[in-house]
Amino acid sequence: MKASNADRLTGLLGILLSASYVAYARGIEDSLLADEVGAAGVPSAVGVVLMLASATLLIKGSLPTRHGAGTDSETSTDTDAEPSAVAHAPWRAEKLALALLAVLLVYMLVLPLAGYTVSIALLIAAVAWLVGARAPRTVALSAVGGALGLYGLFTVLLQIHMPPGLWPAWMGT
Repeated sequence: MKASNADRLTGLLGILLSASYVAYARGIEDSLLADEVGAAGVPSAVGVVLMLASATLLIKGSLPTRHGAGTDSETSTDTDAEPSAVAHAPWRAEKLALALLAVLLVYMLVLPLAGYTVSIALLIAAVAWLVGARAPRTVALSAVGGALGLYGLFTVLLQIHMPPGLWPAWMGT
């Protein structure tokens, strides 16, 4: 598959996924104590950013490329690179993009059950592993540190309460 076709397909899938994410986020009900942003504000903003990134990828894949200068070329003039690695590089990028979309979809499904802090930690760990982090300690520290940092940013500093998940109900609180 040519890289431009892969960009168009990934962009289109990203737009569809982000649109469903925004629709799902807009369905989150505000409590009586909700602020101006509301419970759906942050998830909707994330969905819109994902939609813009996907639209950019779709447009990039639709633009004409110069012959031999773009990623659509199946051959490479780079003599240092191994030919099989060069020919399969776009496929690895496509697999990574699809894996990241799958991770985002799982995040959306896990968020209402596990809550924001646990879900974002799992998201950070999955993305770190996908992009090459293999040391378990590094992945775990990044996930826990990132989740706690984002929790502190949104809940403590911005006072935007993130979804707690089912944990409080299971613990009887």
